[in-house]
Amino acid sequence: MSFEVFCDIETLDLARSGSIWGDVWINIDGFDFPESNWNDMPLAFLVELLDAIADVRRREGDRRVRFFDGPFWVDLSGQGDGTVSISTNAPGGDKQVTVSARDISRSLEAIRVNVVRACLGRGWGEHLDVRRLQAQ
Repeated sequence: MSFEVFCDIETLDLARSGSIWGDVWINIDGFDFPESNWNDMPLAFLVELLDAIADVRRREGDRRVRFFDGPFWVDLSGQGDGTVSISTNAPGGDKQVTVSARDISRSLEAIRVNVVRACLGRGWGEHLDVRRLQAQ
């Protein structure tokens, strides 16, 4: 079973509101959630997801990470054995997978580095979400 997070750095855009928008979505066993190229606030979502993964790795427990646009979320549950159960509120039925917390962290670290690099290259280094993502 697989879990992967995607963020299309080419779509990142600093809106007039000050929020950084772009395409971010997850894939669980070939199912894109909320959908492929979902437009949202990817940096804020990634910060929350990284924080939640770190939390459930440290202890058994549950965390919910919401996408900022739409009624979509990802539930994480630490299993106490180095794995994390991940489920979504996907339309048409929940999607669920159990994966290694270490593998998720490695995957998210690569995305974090690429997103931060792209934002710094655009001159957004002082943006709060960029700084929060750098601190992860």
